Amino acid sequence: MEKSDPIIREIIELERRYFFEKRNVKTERQRKLQEIIERHTKMEVITDDT
Repeated sequence: MEKSDPIIREIIELERRYFFEKRNVKTERQRKLQEIIERHTKMEVITDDT
């Protein structure tokens, strides 16, 4: 679980930021969420020593 801690923290922070926002920012929130996931996925592939 420790490997995924940074991404989980970022996602929670993002969701908290948008929690009280209006629905029209939903796509922006989704885009940022996708960016976080992609960034961490790429980092994982680069740092994977297996």
